[in-house]
Amino acid sequence: MNTTFEDGHARRQAVRRAEILAAATKVFFEEGYGRATMDKVLAEIGGSKRTLYNHFPSKEDLFAAIVVNVSDRVLASLQPPVDVGDIRETLVTMGISYLSVLVSPDGLALYRAMISEAPHFPELARTFFTNGPGRASGHLADFFREQKKLGVLKVDDPQLAAEQFLSMIRGEIHLVAALSIRKPTKKRIRETVGHAVEIFLCGAAPDLCND
Repeated sequence: MNTTFEDGHARRQAVRRAEILAAATKVFFEEGYGRATMDKVLAEIGGSKRTLYNHFPSKEDLFAAIVVNVSDRVLASLQPPVDVGDIRETLVTMGISYLSVLVSPDGLALYRAMISEAPHFPELARTFFTNGPGRASGHLADFFREQKKLGVLKVDDPQLAAEQFLSMIRGEIHLVAALSIRKPTKKRIRETVGHAVEIFLCGAAPDLCND
């Protein structure tokens, strides 16, 4: 068995998959899911249909991969440090990273695409929610459960607490950005997150609540 050859092949496959995803993201976000086609993606990247379909058997599979790709960045933003330390500082850091991803060009494009296409493609909407917002809140809920066991947070329902916390962070700032009314500044993002964290801690950890 030629391990070097196999490793090289795997790297080339990974690079090609990333190229396809990048091109498909551009096509889907510009055209919308309904108008985007595999042929348009192929025209963007070149190559053969066989290569494209080997990586992604259908348009649905390709879009699901785009959703996962963007949501992976959201999950990375919600990754707490190994040593949590101060819970307030940790939540602020996680919140700023999370909101920054949501209002990034790709984050906003994905949100707009789903709002537009969801009524016509309900299965696609479910795929988006499961791999995007659902993963994010579930990931944060696991962190809250750990902090509850340690006695840091007092939350009866970690999943609900995670959903509400993320909703406070998104607030109006995400909708304003999605509607292209105003792009949030870093200062505005920090202020929004900081305020949401204080409200959350007053309910989940009263002893940490500022007077």
